[in-house]
Formats: sequence, C-alpha cells, structure tokens
Amino acid sequence: MKNPLISLHLMQSLSPVSTEIGTPVYPLLNGLIAQLDAADQALLLRRAKMVALHVGDVLSAPNATTSQIYFPLSGAIALYVGSLGKARSMSSGLAVGLIGAEGAAGLQAALGFGPGHLQLIVQSPGQAWVVEGAVAQRLVQRRRAILLQFSRYLWTVFDNIAALASRPLTQDVKVRLAHWLLLSAQRCAPDRLTLTHAHMAQMLGVRRASVSIAAREMKLKRYISYSRGHIALLNEPALQALANVVV
Repeated sequence: MKNPLISLHLMQSLSPVSTEIGTPVYPLLNGLIAQLDAADQALLLRRAKMVALHVGDVLSAPNATTSQIYFPLSGAIALYVGSLGKARSMSSGLAVGLIGAEGAAGLQAALGFGPGHLQLIVQSPGQAWVVEGAVAQRLVQRRRAILLQFSRYLWTVFDNIAALASRPLTQDVKVRLAHWLLLSAQRCAPDRLTLTHAHMAQMLGVRRASVSIAAREMKLKRYISYSRGHIALLNEPALQALANVVV
C-alpha cells in the first residue's frame, strides 16, 4: 500500500503530471494527490483552484453551510476544536491535528460529511489547491481509486487526532511544545518555521506564559533558537527525545 504521508523530499522529486493530449500539465507538490494515478490527478486538478493561505485565516467552522477541501502545497492548516477567543491570543480550545503538503484538510467533505466540531485554521502561510466538497463527492462516486486513497488518508488523520488529543492528559507543556515544534517543522518543510508564543499557546490550549517559559528553557539548552516569530530547530534528536515520539 502506498504511504499517504509521502515525504516532502520525495514529492519535490516527482515529475510533473502527464495527462492526455490537450489537457494541462500541473505542478505536483501535494503528497495525497501524488498517490493518485495520472488520470485521477488530472480529473481532480481540473476542478481545483489555487488559493493563498494566510496565518490566522479560518477556512472552515462547525457552522459552515458549504465545504471545501484544501490540498496544501506549502504552509500548514491546524485542526482546531473549541473557541479561539475574540483577540485570538487567549483560547479555550486545542489543536488536534496539523495538515501540510503531505495531505488534505476538510477531506471528509468528499464522503458527504460536514466539518463536525473541527475548525480549519491556517497556522503557517502557503498555498493550496482547493476543491469544492460537492465536486469531490461526485469524483469519489465515479472513481473507486480516489475513494480508496482518500479513505486511507482519513484513517491516518483520525488516528493522529486521537494520539494528539490524549497528550494534555499525560504530558506537561514542555513535552507537548517539543512535539508541536517537530510536527510543525515536518509539515512546513522545507520552509522556515514561523510561530509566535501566543500562537503556540493557542494551539496547545495553554497560557502564553507557560509556552514562553518552556521555549526559553529549550533555547538555553540550544534545542531551538527564535527571534521575532522565526523558530529554528537546532537539535532535533534532543527534541524528539523530549517529545518521546517519532515524528
């Protein structure tokens, strides 16, 4: 079975999509789309449009009446549950997933489901192909191979959500922050990581001061460096050991 979480390095080494004579040739930088055969890629992308992802944009909310699916080419989209708060600096919610160029956000729309309790919030800027949910639904009804790849990927997402949602029950802020930094760097690679302490606190569902204390300790140990919202991971093995996970 093809791995739906294809690495960004592999994605960037893929050749452009070859399609039938007279159809466009699209750049291919999304891992989930890369799992489809050339004909299905062309069918999907002919119905897609390119959009910019801006930090803080809410792409979907629980009360949304229409649905769209985002296939990022760069940047990252958080799967968020709860309230963002008016100023977006304090929240009563939690990020339970992060989608980058390996996959898609809002993919349940292809199966006819709404957003449920999830909000889709742009964490890191980039670009994405976007497809209307109703269009994707018609495609999966016609093309079994697309349905199969989308279903496999959705199971991986749901499994990751369960793992991430359990972390606040068993791990402190420092451990969770290490994991989120590793996950964010993986999803945004090869672009540099741009995250503020306030945003990380929002994603982890904790106070900003707690994130600042944990980040300062990591900086003093030279695990990370940060300045004006730009974060560099200096010692990924140490961060992985701290997070106690393989990211």
